Amino acid sequence: MKINVAIADDQKLFRKGMAALISSFDQMSLIFEAGNGNELLQLCNSEIEKPDIILLDLSMPELNGLEALKILKEKHAAIKVIILTIHEVENFILATIQAGANGYLAKNAEPEEVELAIREVFKNDFYFTMPMLEIMRKGLVKKAPTTLESENKLTSREKEVLELICKQFNSNEIAEKLFLSNRTVEGHRNNLLLKTGSRNTAGLVLYALKHKLIELDSFSH
Repeated sequence: MKINVAIADDQKLFRKGMAALISSFDQMSLIFEAGNGNELLQLCNSEIEKPDIILLDLSMPELNGLEALKILKEKHAAIKVIILTIHEVENFILATIQAGANGYLAKNAEPEEVELAIREVFKNDFYFTMPMLEIMRKGLVKKAPTTLESENKLTSREKEVLELICKQFNSNEIAEKLFLSNRTVEGHRNNLLLKTGSRNTAGLVLYALKHKLIELDSFSH
């Protein structure tokens, strides 16, 4: 299945390099590129073929990545977004995930990681490296969550499903593991999103980390 990708970054040389890289990956095509947030939103509205995934720079003129992300998620909720950044700052990371980002990629990442991130987000709805998860966990610990109250929100089955989601199992795999139907797993996933106030799977991962429902070594990255 072909993955349609778009990129928004104001650094032309970096953007062109990433565009060429993405076009070289199997069953992946770069459908458009934008130099700022406004241009990105215009293209998303006007182009008939929509991207499955957008690589989005945070620091752009006219409309920055975070503001563009918020509007994008309102108007095109199905499009998944990977944030491109040189700022591995916990506040940025938490704010973008809460706004609906699906993953994070450092601008100095290896080409193999760029491909992996796109494929993981397409398949599992999220991608975080171990260092990013550690930064997120540290930022969340400072907020001192009320763990007991949060745990009481979720049933033991929902916690089980959440743990498997964090371990990057898809709905079919979770259904097989827990001897449930696909529809039941999707029901649990929807309940988890509602109960935790998460926008997507990346938000569920954030919630699980915040409330210490999963350990970092459970992640495969």
